[in-house]
Amino acid sequence: MNTKIENLIEKGEYDNLLEQIQVYENVCNDADINTYKFMYYYAIGQYQRGLIYAKKAVVMQPYIADVHYNCGYAYELNGYLYEAYEQYIITSEIISAGNKSSVELEVVIENAQTVLKRILESVENNDFVNDIQNHNWLQYIVNKNKYKFGIRCHEFHSGSDIIGSEYYDYPFLNRMYIGVTGLRSIFNLHCGVLKTDTVNEKAELQRVDDSRKCICVECNTDSFIPIIMTNKGKLIFNMNDEKKEVIYSSPYHYVNYRMPKGTFIISSDNEFRIGELVPLIHEKNRKKLVLNIFVDGLSQTVLENNFEKLMPHTYRFFRNGIECTNAHTAGDWTFPSIASITTGQTLARHKMLHSKILRKIDEETPILFEYFKNAGYNTTKIGGNWRIAPNYGYARGMNRVKYQHMYAGYSVEQVVADVEEQIHCMADTDQFIWMEIGELHLIADEINMAPLQSELMVWENEEYSGKVNSVKQKYDETKIKYYKKQIEYIDRRLASLYQYIEDNYKDEEIVVSLFADHGQGYLVKPEEDFLCDERSNIAFMFRGGNITGKSKEIISSCDYSGIMCKLAGIDYDYSKTDAFLPITFGGSKEREFCVTESIHVGDPYEILLNGKDFKFYLKGKENVTSECRVPLDEFETRLLDLDGNEINDNDKIKRYTKWCLEHISSCRIFNN
Repeated sequence: MNTKIENLIEKGEYDNLLEQIQVYENVCNDADINTYKFMYYYAIGQYQRGLIYAKKAVVMQPYIADVHYNCGYAYELNGYLYEAYEQYIITSEIISAGNKSSVELEVVIENAQTVLKRILESVENNDFVNDIQNHNWLQYIVNKNKYKFGIRCHEFHSGSDIIGSEYYDYPFLNRMYIGVTGLRSIFNLHCGVLKTDTVNEKAELQRVDDSRKCICVECNTDSFIPIIMTNKGKLIFNMNDEKKEVIYSSPYHYVNYRMPKGTFIISSDNEFRIGELVPLIHEKNRKKLVLNIFVDGLSQTVLENNFEKLMPHTYRFFRNGIECTNAHTAGDWTFPSIASITTGQTLARHKMLHSKILRKIDEETPILFEYFKNAGYNTTKIGGNWRIAPNYGYARGMNRVKYQHMYAGYSVEQVVADVEEQIHCMADTDQFIWMEIGELHLIADEINMAPLQSELMVWENEEYSGKVNSVKQKYDETKIKYYKKQIEYIDRRLASLYQYIEDNYKDEEIVVSLFADHGQGYLVKPEEDFLCDERSNIAFMFRGGNITGKSKEIISSCDYSGIMCKLAGIDYDYSKTDAFLPITFGGSKEREFCVTESIHVGDPYEILLNGKDFKFYLKGKENVTSECRVPLDEFETRLLDLDGNEINDNDKIKRYTKWCLEHISSCRIFNN
């Protein structure tokens, strides 16, 4: 049916095209339908209608060059020049990355330059002087153009000169300014050796206003006012005929000045920027502390019978909470898994999949951080996981982001220390903190720290095997020994944080979680399936909300955001998610199964349905394309009980097969 539609489009026969598309849509959830509708409405001159479907196609198929080109053309036809330019540049970057296109790269670049010329002519003619939206868009495309709109540029973990500059993640959000933080950066400034990338320096990002030398600020309550300058200087605060001169001695550092309620004027001989005001207030309907402890790669299968031994401090802290032992990740590596955790969406829906062609979370998709920001929390992200960097959209909903590439220095010791200091300094606010611990990834990357090696006999130390993709690593008993030692090390570093929380907060004032995104390939024995528990079953525990004990309920990592909102008393919108609220946390219905997927360019698609008493596997026989499209004309299935025995139930096999094929339909290649 899709071949017939494509032939009609190619021949320019549009009389019955829409009818044919609608017939096809009734029997198949093919993402290409959005492109077919765009082509139809474009052909009959209904450009606004065509734009609707061109935008939908981009969301559904973000790695296809032609889809972005169509969207750029649709924007251009409707007079949205900035949006058109962005889509043309994205198209050119996807083509340059090696993905095929029906449009020559030179044509795409020419279209982009033509649109840019029209934009510049409008600016020169002062067409947008009083148009704030267009002004913001202009600044956005100028800034993002430096990084090729983030499609192939790893600006936060590639040595890009980004510190001391403005950064835009979305056109509808205020810009961020990138400063530095910490004693080391002060020393480097003093010595004149400060680097401007987030590999060598730890950065702090906040959303800021324009730089200026004077501003009038009104605080409705006592507040922190973050101020940053690029040079040492003097700040003058005037309020009610009172004047205070303060020395600003830390260039490129955000300083949180505590200000009383009222209206006052801040001035300086140097230009400065201010961030978002943080009210110093506690609300009864909020928790004083919501802490998310993300531990990359912590498998529940390793903790299952060794929790107290491997992580005694974590065990004791969460003994007063709930441990969920049957939680499973939505994806098999960090990039898609974290997107599922923060959006509540499976891989097939959020499309954060590709390891080489980068993208950010779609702007219309709400994420966990925004829920807490909108609820009035002072929100902070602290960590160095490069798959959760601001360029992927993870600065949304954050008052501040502290980031440095983990391997370059943002170790668990520093992260914990910064979190403790953040909790202490901001104790007069209701805080939401997301922290990242990545040390377990060192094992997969064969970076075994000296303290770990010293704990094993030399005969137990690992032989060098060369870098292997962390997801695809084979079973390795030596790596498992290192892995357990690293878990113990992380727990020792977390001990002080747990103690600080217990010393300063009551249980009813907090929500604290510790969770992971996936297991490890080297835990999987040769006879086991690729998506077995060692890879899919993740650490998942909470304290706060008067829920205690141990739960064996089937839980998906997609449920995480909804759970955190529930524990904090925040309404969560499930309508555009794949999330459930588990019965454990007050939900009304238990999942029949949860989904774990593996979508890797160059490998067959795999999906696992983890049920209460079964496991269903479906695996394609052809490889996923560079556009992250999934061919499933041929596949194999297996239905097993929890002991690994085959279940011969054809009705269940047919039902689960149908469910899996419908689930992945937005990524499938259809030949019909």
